Amino acid sequence: MTVIVQNSLDVIIALDNVDDLNGEEIFALADALDGYEVDRGIEEQIVVDIVEISSAGVFAVHIIPKQMMTYNDIMEHIDQMVGAALKRDDISSKSYSVKKVLFRTKEPGKPSETVSDIEEIKQKVDTLWKDYRKEDMRSYV
Repeated sequence: MTVIVQNSLDVIIALDNVDDLNGEEIFALADALDGYEVDRGIEEQIVVDIVEISSAGVFAVHIIPKQMMTYNDIMEHIDQMVGAALKRDDISSKSYSVKKVLFRTKEPGKPSETVSDIEEIKQKVDTLWKDYRKEDMRSYV
């Protein structure tokens, strides 16, 4: 069984750095994270916004799936986003861990969508978007 994520969520991430980040490193990290979806050309799939970054290397990103995704899909985006940021010379840490995930459901208590395999996901997506034209749709972000 796989759960489809359709609501936004906040992910709290902690860098495994020894020393506090200075102001330049904090802004370098913000710069590296904030443009993730634009750099990858995936603005139609996901939106990532920086919520907070502390000098201790703990930061929050707000993730808004614009397509149905699994938790694995979201974790892959986090790995790519943070991994690319940590490769920069102006950020001292080289590893991180996810510390917390905060869910922002629009309808609390609404049952999650579940599927048994990737083909079922494709069928659900095709059914949901059948007869919709991109130019007629507004983003829900």
